[in-house]
Amino acid sequence: MIQETELSLYVPSPELIVRLASGDKPLGIRAGPPRIRSIRETFFDTPDHVLRTRGMTCQLRQVEGEEPAVVVTVGEGPDSEGITSRSRLTAAAIGAGVFETLRGDSEAALQIQQFVVPTSLRPQIALDIQRLGRVYRGGLFLKPVLLFFFDRIMAQVGGASSVFHELSIRRRREGGPMIRDLAQQLRDEFHLFPDGLSRLQRSYRLLAVEQKGAVPGLSPYGLSLALSVFSQGSLGLVERDDGLHIPTFRGSGEDAARALSSDLIGGDDLPLQRLGTTEPREGRAVAELWTVPDPSSSLDLASGGSSLTWVPWHSVLEQAGQPCLKDPTLIATLLLLTRKKLLGQLPWIEASEKAGMVDTGNDPSPLSPSDPMELPVELQRVAALIPFLEAVEDKSRTLQSRLESVSKLSAELDRVFLQDVTRAKGRMLSDDPIEVETQQVQLADLLSIRIRGITDRVHGCFEKELAPELESLGIHFRSWAGLTDPQRQAILNAFRQSHLPSMQVASEWQPSFIPDMPQAGCAIGILARQSGSNGARLFHLVLGKESPSFLPVSGTTIVLPLAEVIRGYFLTEIPELGKDQHNMFRFTTGTATIR
Repeated sequence: MIQETELSLYVPSPELIVRLASGDKPLGIRAGPPRIRSIRETFFDTPDHVLRTRGMTCQLRQVEGEEPAVVVTVGEGPDSEGITSRSRLTAAAIGAGVFETLRGDSEAALQIQQFVVPTSLRPQIALDIQRLGRVYRGGLFLKPVLLFFFDRIMAQVGGASSVFHELSIRRRREGGPMIRDLAQQLRDEFHLFPDGLSRLQRSYRLLAVEQKGAVPGLSPYGLSLALSVFSQGSLGLVERDDGLHIPTFRGSGEDAARALSSDLIGGDDLPLQRLGTTEPREGRAVAELWTVPDPSSSLDLASGGSSLTWVPWHSVLEQAGQPCLKDPTLIATLLLLTRKKLLGQLPWIEASEKAGMVDTGNDPSPLSPSDPMELPVELQRVAALIPFLEAVEDKSRTLQSRLESVSKLSAELDRVFLQDVTRAKGRMLSDDPIEVETQQVQLADLLSIRIRGITDRVHGCFEKELAPELESLGIHFRSWAGLTDPQRQAILNAFRQSHLPSMQVASEWQPSFIPDMPQAGCAIGILARQSGSNGARLFHLVLGKESPSFLPVSGTTIVLPLAEVIRGYFLTEIPELGKDQHNMFRFTTGTATIR
């Protein structure tokens, strides 16, 4: 059990929340570096709100990169200065759900069992939180004393949503400045006054004020859940009159995911895994995404999977945005899935020899031939890359010809990144009206998904066909870890002398919501996470216009991808990165010129 006091304040603008969070000393306190997390809090109560009337809350708390937990709070109402005292009880979620956890004997479960039967609880409201946290530590062992949370919160219920910003200051133990003094400073300097509401109460109030649902009429099943089922390289979709959709359910958590998977593919004991929540943003659907990690061992496609239409994964990616693949929830979940795979976190099933199609007895091509002219010009340019891709995969061509096609495809992708992706991101950050921002968010999402589909296929072809053929000719591809120390030194010397001067190295992630981005360009970055920490550090450099895709180790037949050389460069410059979990990715930086 954790005893704490908290001050929670509504912040009227995103600019003010960034101002409060930034700098070496937020509110004059020398807090630690910023840590950014994505959190979903799903609150449960009985239909007649027994917990709320007793000053209690029960939530399923899901933090990106952590195991789900059930959190029960018991507290007093805020005093005249808006400060609340309460107890917080946490239990690791059993099966990522609430009901099994609360039937146990943890402190949180016993607290709930005093007043309600766990099975009578229903999901009431979900809060998707983008949180920047900073910690003030004190005492001999530097334990957390004050926790500063700067939050962007999207409250969702009954198909309605509302976005607001909030500052919370929590005290865990004695030491450091008093919350009351900080509250006075916030009143005097920033004109922020307590409204006497908790985060949950504030969410309900804003929804009601915006006439998006009065408290008594809020639907307990207004939360959205989606299920991604893979088999032999194909994704299972639901066919409707207006196209193909990802299966969805109006609920949240493992219990809802199990109900949906049972309805679709049968079996009450299939393994399930939560992949995360799609990023809440204007123009993007929000859903909690689950998957069946290994359906091949228990899924009978001829019976249980017959309600699904199976579409090859790459066909879905490469045609996203066509009339039959415009479902907003599908697009949002595809974006999450491609990013998960990028970070190596997605349970993956390799495509079969026959292009990954599942034999369900249906037409082997459920997608109609696409007409590129139906797409925005930016997506037309991505669609125009497919012939280059097919030339790379054409086994009848010579190795040299296929490698030349790889180079042409890489150069065309660079143009798309610099021209279309960066422009879309620039417009997203501009002061255009909301409807224009929405269009650019949707365009950027589709660009990301389609480009990922192309690069996945190139990478697979290179690893399975081109690289082995080059190896047979005496050209050896290696990773940074596969080099000896003298080889590493030799390639780093060549990199620093011949290529690094034309690149721009960015500083480490600065203490703000957004890293310090240099001029617009293609970049390769490393996202590093310390073991046991939720925070992330970003290191990246912008490539020069003539940066090669591969670099040789002088005096050998060994070749390294440029990304691996950059990995070695950062590991050499910042040795502690070798102890962190780190992932590499390619992206664009800066803001495009809008014409």
